[in-house]
Amino acid sequence: MYHLLSRFLHLPTEDIMEGIVDGSLANDVREIFQELGIDDSKSEEIHSRLQTLQGQTTEKNEYLSALRKEYTRLFTHPRSPVIDIYETFFLFQPEDGSQDKPALFISPAALDAEHRYKQAGLVRSKDFNEPGDHMATELEFMAYLYLHLAKALQEDKRQEITQKKEQIKEFREIHLQKWGKDFFNRCTSDSQTEIYQVYGLMGSTFLSEMSER
Repeated sequence: MYHLLSRFLHLPTEDIMEGIVDGSLANDVREIFQELGIDDSKSEEIHSRLQTLQGQTTEKNEYLSALRKEYTRLFTHPRSPVIDIYETFFLFQPEDGSQDKPALFISPAALDAEHRYKQAGLVRSKDFNEPGDHMATELEFMAYLYLHLAKALQEDKRQEITQKKEQIKEFREIHLQKWGKDFFNRCTSDSQTEIYQVYGLMGSTFLSEMSER
């Protein structure tokens, strides 16, 4: 689920659009939530809302264009994105009347995240030149850690199991727990399109469940 959530925080692709309109996204999310034992009412609400998006558009190119327009408005508008997609900016609180935001790439949050990625052996794509505290990257890192935890459990590697569990706990507490649910709640409240509103509900529901594990 971490990986699925991260995919929506890049410019929407045809694959994302196809998943929405053909119903595969709705089915995938419901299956994941059922496996995790997430509250049925929340799971069914999300599934039902995603299902309503199936077949609503006959012109896929227009729908993809609309998705990209809303993505840009929300996250990457050059002057005033509605929601900051970087942990550093999202949590920034001006002091003493200063409105200057901290520098990206070298902020404490970005540097700490980068250190943890390298420590865990995650090699980031050179095609994605973004600070380490980009929400998509933080979600991808959690997906990476859980994938390696599952592998260690399957192979009964006790030391690696302990290590991955500790890395997951630390990264959640130091990073995602501070802004993850608020970020997704903002997606729900501030988006002008149903898909990003439901996306926000998916994210906040999932992170709430994972924070209790």
